[in-house]
Amino acid sequence: MPVLFLTIMTACLLCIDTAGGLSVHWLSAPLLTAFFVSWPTVCLPRPFRGIVQAVIGEGMIALCAIDCYCQEFFCIPLSPQILSSILLADAREVKEFVDTFIGLHMFFRWRLIGLFLLAVLLPIGLSLDKGLLRLSKSWYKIAAIVLTLCVVCEIPTWRRYAQLFCHSGSLQHLESLIFRHYQEELHTPLLRLAFAHYSLQQSMHVLSSIKHATNSARIDSCSHSSPHIVLVIGESYNKHHSTLYGYQLPTTPLQQKRMDDGELFVFRDVVTPWNITSNVFLDIFSLWECGMNNEIGDMPLFPILFRRADYSVNFFSNQYLLTGFRKTSTSQAGHFILADFEMSDSLFDFRNSKSHMFDMDLVEQVAQFKLERQRQVYTLDIIHLIGQHFSYSLRCPIENRKFSMADYADRNLSSNAKKIVMQYDNATHYNDIVLDSILTLYENEEAVVLFVADHGEEVYDELPVHGRLFQEPTTFQAKNEFEVPMWIWCSKSYTGKHPDVLSAIRSSTAKPFLTDGIPQMLLYLAGIHCKWSNDSRNMLSPRYQIKQRIIGGSVDYDKQREAESLPNE
Repeated sequence: MPVLFLTIMTACLLCIDTAGGLSVHWLSAPLLTAFFVSWPTVCLPRPFRGIVQAVIGEGMIALCAIDCYCQEFFCIPLSPQILSSILLADAREVKEFVDTFIGLHMFFRWRLIGLFLLAVLLPIGLSLDKGLLRLSKSWYKIAAIVLTLCVVCEIPTWRRYAQLFCHSGSLQHLESLIFRHYQEELHTPLLRLAFAHYSLQQSMHVLSSIKHATNSARIDSCSHSSPHIVLVIGESYNKHHSTLYGYQLPTTPLQQKRMDDGELFVFRDVVTPWNITSNVFLDIFSLWECGMNNEIGDMPLFPILFRRADYSVNFFSNQYLLTGFRKTSTSQAGHFILADFEMSDSLFDFRNSKSHMFDMDLVEQVAQFKLERQRQVYTLDIIHLIGQHFSYSLRCPIENRKFSMADYADRNLSSNAKKIVMQYDNATHYNDIVLDSILTLYENEEAVVLFVADHGEEVYDELPVHGRLFQEPTTFQAKNEFEVPMWIWCSKSYTGKHPDVLSAIRSSTAKPFLTDGIPQMLLYLAGIHCKWSNDSRNMLSPRYQIKQRIIGGSVDYDKQREAESLPNE
């Protein structure tokens, strides 16, 4: 037991981030964790004890290594989002993560080196523990006193643990606690893992309610004012790397041309509630919005209303395939509607079953589907791209790469950072080609296309990082990770028949908007009326009321931006 106890305690201590200062809890919690994990193994028969202790010890070291890695490279310890990502990752995502984030650079972090050494030394220590490390009775008395003191020190913390683990608030409130790093008050990786599992289980209960609300939803009427509606959801799109929003390099020339020609209307003040795709999916698909008094579990998902209105609803994704998920594993949000077979069958007439290396191949799949299916009178096509998701170098074919290192010579960045920005901009330029190809598919139809990104991305702009930071958003994070591009395109046939809609779109491009309001826009475009349709929440309506925009579950985006614009006192 002493070897296992010391190993677990040391591993837990290595997970402590000392930047925020030290506290007695950082010592007492690891000590108690090590004791309660290792002590039961003493009762095991000797032939099995060493094997069980080795498995437990290596498992705890691995858990601590994951926690430390997340702290070192993502500025956050083990969290529900990370656990969800691990459970739901497919083979491609695992490979791309390993290619991007796993390498020799890990061995330049002393905590990871320490955990690696612990993993090597543990079996050696257990094999040598033949009574050499057996403690005397006086040491056991001292240990009992120390454990008692630790329990006393942890009583206030356990009260907070009980409040967190007995959480009865809304799903959004629970997610906001996570984004505010509340789980960091759980002082060991084992407790953080327990909370991550608990929060996922809590979300499953809420999402079960959403399923019931969706399946029982009905509409009052539908005018089918827009026969063909397309929702394109981009991925990891930093709007400030788009020419449409003033970026200095020509990353989006095709969209720019369509805007100049008056057929594409760019919205200037759009933010997303979360910087995690699964969370965004639920907020985009659900008719629940920020500021509502009821719970998200009481509201249906909008595709069901389109199916009730005789629209053919088709979902094409280059990330989320129904066969790629396990029903029992889900995050707090959008993976549920993608992982549950019954829910998927309720929401969609068709889903693709194959992903592609590049988004253009997905566009070709959409084109082939449109050729093969019998022409539907009314359609809602939802196209989810892989966009600029890491690794950026994998998001653009070699022959489509436009930018080189010479384009970034004047930027005060390291060579590696310049290379990453170049790869991201090339992916953005390729995404421009993809989006233009999607519009081409619908040019001969009476169609309207709404494009929006799920979230943004850090690409060495104000912060010296790339990717996303899962924490309460700062001003710079809000700009790069939560501000997103959004536009609406109308075909010539649609423009000629719907001048009123065109006028509504033109007059709305400067309105502040949170992307959880997209369902109301789609209901308006389709002419669907039901008990959930609300003009005050439809940005294209003159009765639209600007609402509070909460990002990351807790930050008022507009107040934060206003405060940032004030002069320093």
